[in-house]
Amino acid sequence: MARDSEPSPAAIPPQLREAIRSFNHGDYFAASEQLEAVGHGAQEPLKDVVGALHRVAAGLHLRFARGGRQSTINLLSHAMMALDELRPARAGIDLERLYNELAAFVDDVRASPREHQAGALKHRARLFLERRRAPRIIIIG
Repeated sequence: MARDSEPSPAAIPPQLREAIRSFNHGDYFAASEQLEAVGHGAQEPLKDVVGALHRVAAGLHLRFARGGRQSTINLLSHAMMALDELRPARAGIDLERLYNELAAFVDDVRASPREHQAGALKHRARLFLERRRAPRIIIIG
């Protein structure tokens, strides 16, 4: 649950809500850009949350737009380390759920063959299925 000193869901800045909306619609590049902008003006504890979400959005963009495997694993793993310190919730965002969804997603990516091993068509089909299982950011409250 959110701590008393943290912003309530109603206090989430509109720019962050818009970034979350972009993220949840699968527009990870736009979400990454929006989160970067929000992060520049954010104060603690929101700044840490935004930084972790930015890494998640960037990692998912690399996976789905560029087919990156190792770069995705690296970015999402770093985001998970940050989220681990912030769980279960901060700034009105369910970080426990996001962490668990990311852990499952990263495990799937790690288990996937590299593009040159799977073949281009199988790789694109796998990305299509992964997109359906991509983590979502949930605002609680």
